Amino acid sequence: MSIRFRPRVNVPQPTSIRERSSPGGANSNPLHNPSGPATPRTPRSTDAFDSAARQRAQRPELKGTLAEMRVPVEQAMGPALSSGKHSTTAAQVLDLNNPLNHPDAPGFQKAFTALGMSEAKTQEVWGDILHGVKRQEEIRTHVKESRTTPWTPDKVKPDTTNPHYQKVAQEMGPYLRIEQGQGPLALWSGGYDVSKYAQLKGYTTLESTPAGRALSGMEIYKDPKAVTPMWNYLSEEFVKQNPEGPAHAFMRTHDPSSVLYRRELQTLEKYSPNRPTVFHPLAGDKLEDLQAIRPDKTLGADSAYTSEAQARKTLKDHLSETQSESFSAHSMKIL
Repeated sequence: MSIRFRPRVNVPQPTSIRERSSPGGANSNPLHNPSGPATPRTPRSTDAFDSAARQRAQRPELKGTLAEMRVPVEQAMGPALSSGKHSTTAAQVLDLNNPLNHPDAPGFQKAFTALGMSEAKTQEVWGDILHGVKRQEEIRTHVKESRTTPWTPDKVKPDTTNPHYQKVAQEMGPYLRIEQGQGPLALWSGGYDVSKYAQLKGYTTLESTPAGRALSGMEIYKDPKAVTPMWNYLSEEFVKQNPEGPAHAFMRTHDPSSVLYRRELQTLEKYSPNRPTVFHPLAGDKLEDLQAIRPDKTLGADSAYTSEAQARKTLKDHLSETQSESFSAHSMKIL
């Protein structure tokens, strides 16, 4: 599917990145006029658009559960993903006949019953998650086998669909909606620090939704690569469940094979073809170093492009001109 991008429009920005002035005329936005030891290079949390809005959105019924509101949301399986090795703290085996024996089952049920899901439904969805993990392992095995067998005209391509994860995403739909008082939908590419950067700027990423917070708090299985495809299905549902307002895409890299390009932007195009999408190219290897790349090629607190092509060019030009050896430059092969 080709991706079309909408014409330039005037897009409202969250107040966390708007220029605001005090009665005396001075800029009072802490992201632009930081106080204390913080500097403009630090993506500080301003609790979204304003503190009052964030206070209205607090949900005391979620306190003490994995769905409890927090910014930024950390990923329990992040260390295993970063190391490329199996987790030693996650479940090592799956008992599909007794899914509630899984160590993460109590936390899952507590979080989603607090969110309003019935106990019977939590058991059903949890079972689907574990069956999805099993199915994903089968998919990986079939794909590996296919790669090692010679090509023939009648060779059948392995089926890589995971109906269990598809069902989980559909069941999670109501809990992937942006909560009252929270920022606009944000997609991202280029490592999980980009999601945390957007969250700290006041945007709502998949991981900061109620379902996203709960699932981020669990490893589920020793091999994170059997779990991450579930998030791809959740990403599509996240876009479907939040059809209003501009969509924002934060990108530290340009990777056509990423979930952002393969799934999320295509879902936007399919279900909301006239929805404006705002792109935010970023530079920096670590969360505390991330900064927006402006049209004048300087780095700052934020920049927004309504053209994906221009955002992509700006990112590439910055990496080339600075002779960057960053994560982004390596992934985009700009060295």
